Amino acid sequence: RQVLDASTPERAAELSMKELPIRFAQNIVQIENLKDWDSYPELVNVHKLYVRSFRDLRLVELDLEHLEPITDVIQRIKVRMRTVIPSLAMAMRAVQISQSLDENMIGEWLDTFLLSRIGSEMLKSQYLACMNARIAALNGQHGIVDDSCDPAHICKQAAKHAQKLCMQHFKLDEDVIIKVESADLDGARRIKFPYVPQYLFYMMVEMLKNSARATVEVAKGDPAEIKRRPIIITVGADPSQVAIRVHDVAGGIPFSVADRVWSYMYSTVPDSKSGSDFSQQGTPLAGYGVGLPLSRLYARYLGGSLHLQSLPGIGTRAYLYLKRLENEARETHGVAQT
Repeated sequence: RQVLDASTPERAAELSMKELPIRFAQNIVQIENLKDWDSYPELVNVHKLYVRSFRDLRLVELDLEHLEPITDVIQRIKVRMRTVIPSLAMAMRAVQISQSLDENMIGEWLDTFLLSRIGSEMLKSQYLACMNARIAALNGQHGIVDDSCDPAHICKQAAKHAQKLCMQHFKLDEDVIIKVESADLDGARRIKFPYVPQYLFYMMVEMLKNSARATVEVAKGDPAEIKRRPIIITVGADPSQVAIRVHDVAGGIPFSVADRVWSYMYSTVPDSKSGSDFSQQGTPLAGYGVGLPLSRLYARYLGGSLHLQSLPGIGTRAYLYLKRLENEARETHGVAQT
């Protein structure tokens, strides 16, 4: 809530300079508490990124009259941290193999680390958005939050992006069919609510990539068969939250692996370079098998949730529930049970 309330450059700067060093220090300690952490090159690299970023923040002074030094530091940190997810994913796979750790233990460790990272990313994005006069001047936009976020419009954008990725990767002649349905889609009262559009876009692309890939694979690339298997996005809302359902008829998830779809160490992508490459395209959440569990963390962080219901042999339905940010979303650090 504090992040969302910091709607001016000065307030966002104060909050960032207070919170970011604390969060980075917690990430550093969490890595150092992992057994033999310094024997994994990717983990050492992530550790160095956080140590360097922590040092950079401590060396800059908070001067609300001259925010340029803070802006420069936060911009550099934001660019620097782009490699954290792939490095961390590879490192934790190596840790699991070498130390024979349980997937649940790895999942809890990553949930804690990545929830902190989401908070840090939101702080940096909010500050930079507040500093951008052009964005701040847009009607209804306060930092990264859009008071009139249109979920149906975001879903359409995500659908086009997923279709483009799918067509390019699988060399399709025609797009996978993705339809967006909403009770108010064509009426005067469109569903709109306060939310962070970029996070909703990320989550939707991840869900649609899974459905699109599965549709192409179950149809064996046959255009006629792909047309018979449209992906349907349905948007609904009540006064407290917005719900989005993604429904495909791509064969579903086998019961034998249904409990593992939220594991960072598991991917629904078949063990082939082609499928793996596709899973790693598209958004900052994408790739390395972390797309779905990380999307769920983003939803949880803002008070929502993400669930899957699969009928093997038929298809899968993903349900994304989003709190309206003006009064109900709160930063959540606890690891919820599925």
